[in-house]
Amino acid sequence: MGGDDDTADTVDMPSEALPDDKFDQIELYAFAVIGIGLALPGIAYFLGMLADSWYLWDLIDTNIFQPIIGEGGGDSNYNVVDTIAYSVLLIGFIISLGALLRKRGIPCEDRTIFSLLPWVVWAVLVEVSEDAGLFSADIDSLFVSPIIHFQTAFWIVLVGLLVPVFVSEGKPSSRTALTSSSAHSKGWSQMSDEDKRRLTPRLMMFIVVIAQLAIFYPKGDIYILLGIFGVPMSVWFLLESNYSPVRQKLSDWSPLEKSLLFAGMGACLLNLIGLVLFATAQSTAGELVLWPALLVLGAPMLFVGMARNHGAEAFQNLSSEGVTLGILGNGVSLAQWEAFEGDEHEARETLIRRAAFATPVVLLAFYGQLVDGMASWIGVDLFGYSEKHVLSTLIMRFAGGDEGGSGGGWGFFAVKALLALVVVLFFAEWRFENRHRHLRMLIILGLLTVGLAPGLRDLGRLMLGV
Repeated sequence: MGGDDDTADTVDMPSEALPDDKFDQIELYAFAVIGIGLALPGIAYFLGMLADSWYLWDLIDTNIFQPIIGEGGGDSNYNVVDTIAYSVLLIGFIISLGALLRKRGIPCEDRTIFSLLPWVVWAVLVEVSEDAGLFSADIDSLFVSPIIHFQTAFWIVLVGLLVPVFVSEGKPSSRTALTSSSAHSKGWSQMSDEDKRRLTPRLMMFIVVIAQLAIFYPKGDIYILLGIFGVPMSVWFLLESNYSPVRQKLSDWSPLEKSLLFAGMGACLLNLIGLVLFATAQSTAGELVLWPALLVLGAPMLFVGMARNHGAEAFQNLSSEGVTLGILGNGVSLAQWEAFEGDEHEARETLIRRAAFATPVVLLAFYGQLVDGMASWIGVDLFGYSEKHVLSTLIMRFAGGDEGGSGGGWGFFAVKALLALVVVLFFAEWRFENRHRHLRMLIILGLLTVGLAPGLRDLGRLMLGV
């Protein structure tokens, strides 16, 4: 861990980890899975056209395409075929994207998760807006699962591609930065590196907000005024003003991380304009319910607090050494780590296992699973909603629910609570080679996508009555 074991020099160790520019066998398999998944609909259609064999196309159309179309026009349930397909593609996407990010040399720290968190929230907000009918009929299908996940990835990749165009991702220049007034009076190419790093996140946020404002939202005065002026001012106040509680924490973030954070925050605030107007109308009609937020968001924090207290001291010890939980030293392979022996190594393993309970990104994934379970429990058992997912419906039926997916929500929460514990134990036990640190980040992001995101969406629907 952290490359501080000297035993590797005195013991006949297995070979070192592969270099970052090499793909391992599992990554190659993941690329194949993604390629086959993307090509399969086209293959199925051409089989029908050329050989008059439409079985595969009908299977894909009935179980994948039609539910997506139905979700855009109302509400569709998941089935066994699309559940398996989405699960396999999600795993393949996580592994293959992690490999590509590593090969491109994209920096990866735990804080990168927090720079992407606003985009998880944005996906939730636009899904709730789609549920509420706030998007026009010609674009509402862009905000249903799984298309919303691809769209979210598009905006993240767009920011990732634009940032290097405007600023180098290296360290800030040692040259004295230009003042704000002189920076604006000169061209972008004449600005100092430090000014470029400072202004680029704001520029990325403005580009994303203007693009989404033009594509997704009505052209009324309130959207134009708040989108062009209110959103940027709000992002600046929340993240950069002297009153911002996170300003100092963001000072050492890279331009890419800050750009993702700023753009995601801007996109969230832009969507909140319509949701706030809708919530006001629902409140007037007596349909707005706020108390579920206290329970869904608050109750899981009790479990998070207990977990954090259990591992706080161990986490502080690792953090003081500059060690990232579960990441091996550079060049150390998993086989090498597992070959280490001795009391010192075992003490180190014990410290790592305990620290997992207080690692912020792990606690975030832990919290997300609990939020999802609590929101489903309240929605199904108290508000009369029905479950759409195949496996979730099966769990609720075992807990006393009916065949339509209603009732038994407490059973789903119990399973989610157990899964939340499994998440922490996984990161406590699993060790990632340094070359797989991107994979670790994407696993956490994937857990948020299938945990925190659906939980927050369910909560939004409960509160707004949609």
